[in-house]
Amino acid sequence: MELALWGFGGGAAMEVLRFFRIRDELHKGLPDWAKSWLYWVVTFAMALVGALLVVMHQRAGEVQLNPALAFNIGVSAPLLLTSLTRQVPPIQPGDID
Repeated sequence: MELALWGFGGGAAMEVLRFFRIRDELHKGLPDWAKSWLYWVVTFAMALVGALLVVMHQRAGEVQLNPALAFNIGVSAPLLLTSLTRQVPPIQPGDID
């Protein structure tokens, strides 16, 4: 359970990084996306994916996990899913019969 929390924290750290990147503009107020409840639900879900990946690695038992590795897995979860959704395989045109 502790390592899953480290994974969740890693996933949440990506959100902290997002606000760190826009920190110079926060004096103007929060962006519209930051005021959306749906945005925060999805953000929470992505952090949960980080925790889930840690649990999956634990169950596989192939790697000895520690807090630093669990945090790293949590950080990588949103990045991995983002990169997977941006890569669309090429579709070859087919014949119409």
